[in-house]
Amino acid sequence: MGSTKRSLWVAGILLAVLMVIVPVYLLVKYSISDIGSINTGGAAIPLWPENPTLRSYAYLFTDHNFYQVILNSVIVAFSTVLLSMIIGVPAAYFLGRYRIPGRRMVLLGIISVRLFPDIVSVIPITEFFIHTGLHQTFTGVILSHTLLALPYVIFIGIGAFESIPVDLEQQAWVLGASRYQTFLKILMPLAIPGLAAAAIYTFLLSWDEFIFAYYIVFGRQELFTMTLYLNGIKHAAPQNLLAAISVCLSVPVVLFSFLVQRYMIAGISTGSVK
Repeated sequence: MGSTKRSLWVAGILLAVLMVIVPVYLLVKYSISDIGSINTGGAAIPLWPENPTLRSYAYLFTDHNFYQVILNSVIVAFSTVLLSMIIGVPAAYFLGRYRIPGRRMVLLGIISVRLFPDIVSVIPITEFFIHTGLHQTFTGVILSHTLLALPYVIFIGIGAFESIPVDLEQQAWVLGASRYQTFLKILMPLAIPGLAAAAIYTFLLSWDEFIFAYYIVFGRQELFTMTLYLNGIKHAAPQNLLAAISVCLSVPVVLFSFLVQRYMIAGISTGSVK
């Protein structure tokens, strides 16, 4: 029985690894493939390109529009992180530290933003932005991404602040610290792992988001992010170029995740032990 269970665990792990590695392998393979390795005239597609080439990447990085698209994505993603933290951290502190009347309903209202599919929410939000002049602007995209990210920031932040003993806060008050000083100098440093995780998730959400950016930008090419740029050329560009763009879209996310994974793990476990 023990060997059977172990075999099932090993098979499950191998399957999970393959599900992650195979798409990455195909993406990289096509991004460096020559035309002959893609258009084989009915013959079997080789497991590895016959003549690997970096022409697709060379083409991308000589295209000035591509640099603008990367800059747009960076501006939107980091602005979303900044705005989400400015709004979400104080809200998380207040909801995590104080048992206000109707707290459960407030939390339910916050999380309800993510209970509906994005395609359901994007239409009324786009209509609102059209009437307020935020349609086809960076501000509109940033605000919509902030709306999507805030529930994550608030709920992760609540867990981070609830994991900090109340005694620390009370002792600071006894010693003469104001609420602002206590929050800034005592609670914030202790909550950094959880808040860093919230910032990371917000960055990843904004970097990869497509539906809201598509409806709000609505064809204004100078505002295109990476996902919109990829969508705009998917029918005209060859497979190797599309794969190269996808790799460029994925690499910052992968590198960023590796660099801050310890904060992500700390943020996930925040609040589990007090």
